[in-house]
Amino acid sequence: MSGAQASEPAFLPDIAPLTDFPDPSRATRRDGLFLPPEMPRLLTPGMTKRQVYALLGVPHFHEGLFGERRWDYILNFYTGSKTAYRICRLQLRWGHRMRLAGLAWSSEDCRAAVYPLPEKSDTVLLQPPEGAQALALTLYFDFDKVDLSEKARQDLAAFVTSDAGSDHKLSVTGFTDGAGPDAYNDRLSLMRADMVAKSLVGLGVPLANLQVSGAGERSPAVAAEGAMREALNRRVIVRIMEGSGMGR
Repeated sequence: MSGAQASEPAFLPDIAPLTDFPDPSRATRRDGLFLPPEMPRLLTPGMTKRQVYALLGVPHFHEGLFGERRWDYILNFYTGSKTAYRICRLQLRWGHRMRLAGLAWSSEDCRAAVYPLPEKSDTVLLQPPEGAQALALTLYFDFDKVDLSEKARQDLAAFVTSDAGSDHKLSVTGFTDGAGPDAYNDRLSLMRADMVAKSLVGLGVPLANLQVSGAGERSPAVAAEGAMREALNRRVIVRIMEGSGMGR
């Protein structure tokens, strides 16, 4: 790889539960394979088995070249802390004419080792022009949760006291990642928005100034294929609405 930087992927693989992977005691190489992250990053839907074989070698669970619909690997990635490494499971799924149809990693940490994402903080505050107030605030949530972190509560309070909150009408819109049924995600996104709205009311924002809605998994911040547990999509965005006393 000689320092070559991988380009941004056009897709992100799935995250699958460990129960979807074969028993590691049945692996032909239980110690796994050490690879630079750039190598599995080259895997792309549409590749043939021979192309994947040339990249990763033989699968680790007695899975043959012909007829098999899944190949499974145990891959190890150094964490950057001395000799520590992370053990990851990768599953390749073969579709029509035995072309690579999909990939699944055993955890978000493993996927992030190969497809690094932008660092996520509890909140993201859109920067306004110097001397002006913030126009929007984004709050992030843990998987399948509606509770605000302490840091998010502090930043929400700062957003209100910076003259962004109490004197203006605010839209509060909740979002989810792509995991789970659409109806469940619609409800979850609204519950997240409601939680933020309650916190705003507790900070002195009149309820009449809030427009609360849930967008489910629609309009993701990061595009992801399939039922993805994408952390950057689990969010609520609080925006100052146009024409709400800002002179805009």
